[in-house]
Amino acid sequence: MVSQKTIEIVKSTAPILQKQGKEITTRMYEIMFQNHPEVKEQFNMSAQADGSQPAKLATAVYAYATHIDDLPALKSAVEKIAHRHVQTHVQPEQYPMVGECMLQAMQDVLGEVATPEVIAAWAEAYQALAEIFINREHEIYEEEGVS
Repeated sequence: MVSQKTIEIVKSTAPILQKQGKEITTRMYEIMFQNHPEVKEQFNMSAQADGSQPAKLATAVYAYATHIDDLPALKSAVEKIAHRHVQTHVQPEQYPMVGECMLQAMQDVLGEVATPEVIAAWAEAYQALAEIFINREHEIYEEEGVS
């Protein structure tokens, strides 16, 4: 799915994500809502205001960074998130936009730590995870008879 080099780089960022993850995800939502206000309706804005949504996403990103080489460990979390995405009508074409906002937030918050190599690794890692979600959500939509 992802290269060994990407796995090593992403895992090496886990401690930074543990410390600054919520700051990154808060910034990601700011960028996303500013650049793509149409997606706001898919979000519980009170969970944005109280910081619980950015905190949940930060926890998920950190879990992915620490388990990128052991994806079965994330199965239950992926399942829960995929079902939530289906409930809020997330579509496959939204993933690149979210990824772009996440990478920009990493650059904004991490500064020099977000080297081109780190951003490239996270871009590859994000794409792999997005494909997992897109595929699982497609299955759920089909199970529920929703296209």
